[in-house]
Amino acid sequence: MNYEIITKNGTIVYEEKIFSYGKEPLVLEVATTNLLDVKRVLDFHNVKFGLIFGTLLGSIRENNFIEHDEDTDLFILNEDKENMLSSLHDLVECGFEIGRYNGKLLSIIRNGEYIDFYFFRKSNFFYRKCDVGLVAKAKYLENTKDYKFLGEIFQVPEEAESLLVDLYGKTWKTPIKNDPTTNYNKYLIFRESIKKNIPFLFTILSAFKKLVR
Repeated sequence: MNYEIITKNGTIVYEEKIFSYGKEPLVLEVATTNLLDVKRVLDFHNVKFGLIFGTLLGSIRENNFIEHDEDTDLFILNEDKENMLSSLHDLVECGFEIGRYNGKLLSIIRNGEYIDFYFFRKSNFFYRKCDVGLVAKAKYLENTKDYKFLGEIFQVPEEAESLLVDLYGKTWKTPIKNDPTTNYNKYLIFRESIKKNIPFLFTILSAFKKLVR
């Protein structure tokens, strides 16, 4: 099925891909080339983005991608979403395909490797939320610093290690294969606890959230 993304530079039509977890690990050379080309395009369009999740973990802990990781993870503040979508025309010209986009998460693919863009909106004064269910302290994503990775300068949170503790626990420096952030994200843990133990309250809260949006 074909889908459309409307941008200020025109409409992009794409066919959504089927994604599955547990695929082969990154081909590091391909992932590196892809990320550097994406950086070049986004820098040209003045799109501010940063490393997050497994890509941030690998950059800080190993100064490289994590060998067993399956994709590249980047974050973009919701205020930059429109510019990001407008850059897709140039990314397509560079050979990238759009794999999926639901307003919360964008995935692009080239040569079998894909990059996920997580859009974080303001949830309240102290937090930002990506509507795939992930929450981070706003200061981590809003206050970034230059960090050399793959021979180029990328943006990472100024308090990167504190964010990694929130995402992966205090043992984040110890490599653990297939250890998702959902195991540590306090918001998701709280939400799943309410859903399991007080289902009627979860239903009420979910309905309330839809009303206030």
